[in-house]
Amino acid sequence: MARLFATEKAGGSALYKLHAVTVFAGICLVLCYRATHVPAAGAGRAAWLGMLAAELWFGFYWVITQSVRWCPIRRRTFKDRLAARSVLLSMLPILWASSR
Repeated sequence: MARLFATEKAGGSALYKLHAVTVFAGICLVLCYRATHVPAAGAGRAAWLGMLAAELWFGFYWVITQSVRWCPIRRRTFKDRLAARSVLLSMLPILWASSR
């Protein structure tokens, strides 16, 4: 059976990598600021801990999502092959309904 799509490497990854490096530097700077400016006990420390937890979670989530975005791909479909397969698949409900 013929393939329905082709996988190609997407262009423009150098610009995205530059953007990703600057965002990573920003996340590191925010975390360094949090580490060096710890408030005294009772003076908004609970809010500070909440913000620290949120920033750590955002940084972790961002790093995990970069594994997918660092090397983007594009899938190009072959519409003629897809149309041919849809004719075959359109008969499937008829066969399934008649077998009941």
